[in-house]
Amino acid sequence: MRKGSYKSNSFPQRVCDYFYASNGLLSDKALCLAADADGTVYIGTDSGLNFTKADGAFGSFACNSVNVIYAQGKKVWFAAGKTVYLFSEGKINEIQSFEEEIKGISGEKETMLITNNCLYHFTDGEFVEYYGTDLPCEGLEISNGKLISFSGRSLCIFAGKRKHWMCIFPEHSTMPEFKINCVAFDKTLGFIWLGTDKGAFIYDGRNGWYGHNQINCLPEEEIFSINLTDDGRVILSSDAGLIIINNGAAKYLPATRWTCCEKVNDAIAVGNDIWTATDEGVTKISEKMMTLEEKADYCFDLTEKYFKRTDGYVTGLYNIINGDISTGTPNITDNDGLWTHTYLGSLCYCYAVTKNEKVLEAARKCMYAMVKLTKVSGLKGFTARALRYEGEEGYGTIVEGQDWAEWHVAPDGECEWLGETSSDEMTGHFFGFSLYYDFCANNEEKALIKEVICDIVDHIIEHDYRLCDVDGKPTTWAIWTPSELNNNSMWMWEKCINSLEILTFLDVAYHISGNERYRKEFLRLAIDEHYLINAAQHKKDDARITHIDDNLGFLCTATILRIEKDAAIRKYLLMGMKHHWEYERNERSPLFNLIYGAFTDEMCDIDTAIKALRDMPLDFTGKRMLNSKRRNLVYDTEQGRWGEEPQLLIPLDYDEKICYNYDTNPYGTDWGNNSSTCSPSCYLLPYWFGRYYGLIEG
Repeated sequence: MRKGSYKSNSFPQRVCDYFYASNGLLSDKALCLAADADGTVYIGTDSGLNFTKADGAFGSFACNSVNVIYAQGKKVWFAAGKTVYLFSEGKINEIQSFEEEIKGISGEKETMLITNNCLYHFTDGEFVEYYGTDLPCEGLEISNGKLISFSGRSLCIFAGKRKHWMCIFPEHSTMPEFKINCVAFDKTLGFIWLGTDKGAFIYDGRNGWYGHNQINCLPEEEIFSINLTDDGRVILSSDAGLIIINNGAAKYLPATRWTCCEKVNDAIAVGNDIWTATDEGVTKISEKMMTLEEKADYCFDLTEKYFKRTDGYVTGLYNIINGDISTGTPNITDNDGLWTHTYLGSLCYCYAVTKNEKVLEAARKCMYAMVKLTKVSGLKGFTARALRYEGEEGYGTIVEGQDWAEWHVAPDGECEWLGETSSDEMTGHFFGFSLYYDFCANNEEKALIKEVICDIVDHIIEHDYRLCDVDGKPTTWAIWTPSELNNNSMWMWEKCINSLEILTFLDVAYHISGNERYRKEFLRLAIDEHYLINAAQHKKDDARITHIDDNLGFLCTATILRIEKDAAIRKYLLMGMKHHWEYERNERSPLFNLIYGAFTDEMCDIDTAIKALRDMPLDFTGKRMLNSKRRNLVYDTEQGRWGEEPQLLIPLDYDEKICYNYDTNPYGTDWGNNSSTCSPSCYLLPYWFGRYYGLIEG
């Protein structure tokens, strides 16, 4: 058993359904929620009441705006303006109208209703006046014989042997200064929870008021509803999305993945589901139990079904409509080689673990697609970034606004290929091809990969360690020349990472071919040009702004440490990986953590890696995530040294941000594009890597 290995069991995976006027609601604007004893959910909208039906559809009752719903066993009371209705035994009856708008309904054995100026009691089929209010009341809660209301800055408690309103004001008590939006009872302990414009507070019923400054898991966001569940959770709707207090911590589920917009009007728990109501629609957040391997199987099927395009290239999707991946189109990117090899690498690790023939066939298709990239230009050893065929977007044109996009017609006229190839593509090729060669290839495929790898490395060596395009000019980023990396200050940022790259490429070529020429060149660069020392600290401190080289660095590290056996060489490579991981550690990347753990057998924060794998949403859509209104975020300021805007000091959890490739800056707050997404490789690669190296069991 390795240090920190993790045995995977089933865990609850969140999934989200979205409801609008277009699929059953009376209106997108949902104001309040309730659930009866049978689990039927009631939704108050500005156009009436909706309710769930056994067949999954919505029933509806059109009326004025429904602002109040109260479920009392199997009976459901709701108010539309000044009129109260009762939903019972499948029928809706209008009960009564009032001179003022109804502000709240609650009760236990009996039912009470409140307007601004009066408390009413339901008796003999109607609400009769029970007691006036001292202040304009805004809501009503009853529990264990206790009755409370509120009025802006005042909490109103109906108490005493001779019942009367006892109102608490900030000026005459220890009560903080805030505006009250909602109240709720902790039914078991009797504490009163308040949702205010300054966060959630707990009142002990005497003289104690506890907010974020006293209990730091209480959120500071403006709170509009509070629902305390029997299993100990607290469900809060806020101006920054949904907040769940559970296991002693506050969990944020932001718009637009988990709620339709930032301001959530109401949220309730119904069994293991959570429903949210907003001005732009309703969401139902469910949980399904699954293991990490079941999630990996799901991701594989999803990728094969929706993310593969011509020849077997795997990138992201665009043109997604309403979050439905099936409507998306596989993207043609400037890094098709890197992202397809990322997927190919995950399949190779998977096949090494499972020997699943279906996985092998998928890997084989990706491998041949990658081989085509290396041959399509007609220039031996020069690799294209991407291909496109007639009928695919952009065919026959240069992409507007991208002057660097050097598209060429293939010599056989079959397709167009993209040049100006970068070190990203080269890193992908040596990562993916080496894995396929070692784990998957038959003898014929081994010979093909050997040819491809040697052609690429020969091209690079023959062009003074540059990748040269069909115009004879070196591409912008694929430069590994000692005179540039070691002696030109303009290559300061790339000096060390590019040193690691070329050492990796040469090592792979030697590993696959056995040709001593490549080993000789490896040792010359490693020792005479001190590339190995460069690689011993290949990450440059950059205020965590640029992440492309982080991805390339860890992919190269995972490749070269897998095949390089010389302990004297490995120690420098391990120095570089250790430094890189420590610098990126607070990113909590599952891929980086697991790579570090695999080659050091040291503690690698595997718990955060597993949490990330669990948290990644199943739909992988790039839904825009809005977090900037959260008050608990801590920002870094180091970016100012480089003229950049501040970013988060610690990245958000993986279910609070978009799904992304590991070359993306994870320190953002508001980001995402509802119409596009990356591929599930961001899950598959770290998971199967961890399985192969024994860091994850099952």
